[in-house]
Formats: sequence, structure tokens, C-alpha cells
Amino acid sequence: MLRNKIATGAMALGLLAIPAIAATPATGANAWTVDHSQSNLGFEGNASGQAFTGKFTKWEAAIQFDPAALAKSSAEVTIDMASVDSGDPSRDTSLPEPDWFSTTLFPQATFKTDSIRAGDAAGSYVADGTLTIRNVSKPASLPFTLTIDGDTAKMQGSLTLKRTDFGVGQNAWASPSTVALDVKVNVDVTATRSK
Repeated sequence: MLRNKIATGAMALGLLAIPAIAATPATGANAWTVDHSQSNLGFEGNASGQAFTGKFTKWEAAIQFDPAALAKSSAEVTIDMASVDSGDPSRDTSLPEPDWFSTTLFPQATFKTDSIRAGDAAGSYVADGTLTIRNVSKPASLPFTLTIDGDTAKMQGSLTLKRTDFGVGQNAWASPSTVALDVKVNVDVTATRSK
């Protein structure tokens, strides 16, 4: 039971990071609409030596992106922190608790880009922005690849967060002896060009 609660909190954190993919309207770049049925905001963590994965089922994103107009491209995402799904109900119930996400006080996590820049390889980019969890804001960069085929875009990216940087996993859970501090966030998004 205790192990399950620990894992839930860590998982939830990972998913939070996922916000990095979304976007806010920007003049000069194409608007995109996320296809949630083909998209996933997921995370990976480790609790008591056991790896686990999870996802957030409720999140909103808007995307403004054009590879030829990166200076006018932007992204923003809002995640419902109570929507974590790890496939283990007893583990998921720990998410709202004060030591973890404290969803009564902080129901949402957000990621807003400051800039999107080209990466080293063709089709690769980096979204630099601000990730806010539990009202704690930190700079975060999400490397990602993106392909556009007609009016459909597919994006994949990942980054690793340290949960304690955002106050996730407090008191007895602050030590990495039970729940690893690092949480990997995986973003897989399919979007269509808005008409």
C-alpha cells in the first residue's frame, strides 16, 4: 500500500512535465489541434526499486507552430493533476495528497514556452519554457522531433525532471531511498492543422 502511494506520486510528477508539448496562439505560425485519441502524456519513475509508467488522461493544449517561423511559434499546456492513471487505483489515490501534488490547492500544472528553436538534426527542435507544478515555476527544455505530412503533425519528445525541485514527495518521501528523484516525461502528440 505504502509502495503504491509512493509510486503514484512520482508518476504523477512525470506526467506533469509532459505539458511541454502544447502551445498558445501566436501570429504568423500555423495553429494545430491535438488529437487526444492518438496522443499521450506519459511518465516513467522508480519506487522501491521497481520501475513504473503512467499517463495523464485530462490535459488541454493549443499549438502554434511553423518550422519556417520558429520565432512566432509557441506552446502552452494545462494538465489536470488529479487525472493520473497508472493502472493501479490504490497507487493513484496518493496523487491528491498534500505530500505529493496537493491537488486541492494546486489542481493544475502548466508549461508555457518562451521559445522554440531548431535542434542539431533535421526535424529536431527544443521547446524552452517554464514548467509550473505546485505553484513552483522552473525553467524546462523539451527536446523533440516533429514530422509534418500534409495537415497532420506527429511530435515525440522526452525530458527528465527532479520531482523535489517542485516540492513533489515531501516529508518521508523526500528521500530517494523509496522513490527515485528523477522522473522521465514522455510526450507523444498527433495534431491536425486548423482550418
